[in-house]
Amino acid sequence: MSAYAPALPDISSAIRGPVAYSLTRDEVMTAREVADLLKMPVSTIYQLARRGDLPARRLGRTWRFLRPRLEELLAS
Repeated sequence: MSAYAPALPDISSAIRGPVAYSLTRDEVMTAREVADLLKMPVSTIYQLARRGDLPARRLGRTWRFLRPRLEELLAS
């Protein structure tokens, strides 16, 4: 650490809030994987995600889908 930079206080014990949910690689799906699962064209998956009909999030230019949320949607 530099002699000019002040030491940062330890706030790890002061942080409170929801516990982060740890996802595995199998639970995060690409649009291609969702298309294969639902037996639909990838373009339809993108369209449904943009409209909000499928639970998804954009990460940069790509879409990601959570398998547990898709399974809940399919079960209902």
